[in-house]
Amino acid sequence: MTPISSPPIVWTIAGSDPGGGAGIQADLKVMNAFGVHGCSVITALTAQNTRGVHSSESVSEAMLRAQLQTLETDLPPAAIKTGMLGSAATCRILAEFLATHLKPKAQSLQPFLICDPVLKSTSGADLLDPAALDMLIHGIFPKVGILTPNLPEVGKLIGGNFKTVEAAAERILELGVCSVLIKGGHADGSECRDYWTDGHQSLWLSSPRIETSATHGTGCILSSAIASAIALGQLIPEAIATAKTFLNQCLKSPANLGTGHGPMRIEPFRNDPKDRPSVVVDGVADPVPQNPGSAAPPTTPGSPTPATTKHSHLRRLSKIFIDDPIYFVTTCTKGRIQILDNPVAHEILRDEWQRAMERHGWSIGSYVVMPDHVHFFCKPTHTAIKLSKLMQHWKQWTSKRIKQELHLDDSVWQDGFFDHLLRSNESYSDKWNYVEQNPVRAELVERAADWPYVGFIHYK
Repeated sequence: MTPISSPPIVWTIAGSDPGGGAGIQADLKVMNAFGVHGCSVITALTAQNTRGVHSSESVSEAMLRAQLQTLETDLPPAAIKTGMLGSAATCRILAEFLATHLKPKAQSLQPFLICDPVLKSTSGADLLDPAALDMLIHGIFPKVGILTPNLPEVGKLIGGNFKTVEAAAERILELGVCSVLIKGGHADGSECRDYWTDGHQSLWLSSPRIETSATHGTGCILSSAIASAIALGQLIPEAIATAKTFLNQCLKSPANLGTGHGPMRIEPFRNDPKDRPSVVVDGVADPVPQNPGSAAPPTTPGSPTPATTKHSHLRRLSKIFIDDPIYFVTTCTKGRIQILDNPVAHEILRDEWQRAMERHGWSIGSYVVMPDHVHFFCKPTHTAIKLSKLMQHWKQWTSKRIKQELHLDDSVWQDGFFDHLLRSNESYSDKWNYVEQNPVRAELVERAADWPYVGFIHYK
């Protein structure tokens, strides 16, 4: 009997909503819809319904610490999403925990942190004590991979008005977060436009505004969807587009409950093309990310300016784009365990890519091996089997060899993978530019002249 693989784990650290439309309850529904295993750390109890928040109370410091430590010892996360934190004491305890308990360890992971800075509820109730804001900014923001404020929260965080969203994003990055997604739901207009940047690249994501009173929990749903997509191996831009697609799906499905800002029906992710946002990258229209595992071509024309790179193998690869499309593939280790950053694993991966060319008609080109995931570029020949079959066989071969060499008991790879069909040198360069700017890679390069597990395998 084939063993069932374990799903990636995602934590939500947030308040409880007894009405079920936001907070911990909504977060867990979203995680279930994406097929990840959701774990919860409850920071506060609230008394609320669709008409508003009537009262709230933080859990004790001892109980908060107990929840965090109990989960950390048995169910380590691939991603963490924070929502309502409520008090300065909660922010301080969480900051201490992130600094001391979630450092990379041998065969462990550094979880990706998504912070939804919940300052007010949809109905306008304050959900963060004024004294907690300073601790949130100085204690937690430096650990945050993506911050997801709405427009009123942006004004509160930067201490005043701002002329442009881009300028506001730059000021938020100065607070220490790695990237920020400014949500445009509170703005006027027929389009709902969100802006993301990490200081190196930026995205505008736009969707027609959906007129509905069922808006309770929109921020919770979006940030939990980002966390789930990240845990499943998507890169940040893809994860953000996936999450906005999912939120649009939810906004179109009101639960028709309550007499105020009602909840939405949170159902399995359908990835309906009608729900996908249009995406503009650095001012140029970019293809909307496709369904994971799909080889469908991009539907939006255009691509960013080609990236420049010092790597000769990348310059060689750029010459291959004449008539043939190429695939950008990402696959992650099971539970995002960090086992690939060593010469043994690198040799096995490279060897099996070579074998894949001989066995299954796929040509492998440039690649980079991260501690817990792999990016590579490949293209089919006229004798190629399906990409899904190639990945199934490649994972089996590499998993068996890595388990033997590193003395592991469990399989190496998580189920599934993500692929994007690239039809031009420009779109290839954009993908590699993102890999080059990956914060994990940047940290690794600081420790060495160049991250050693990068290479080029000749195309046949």
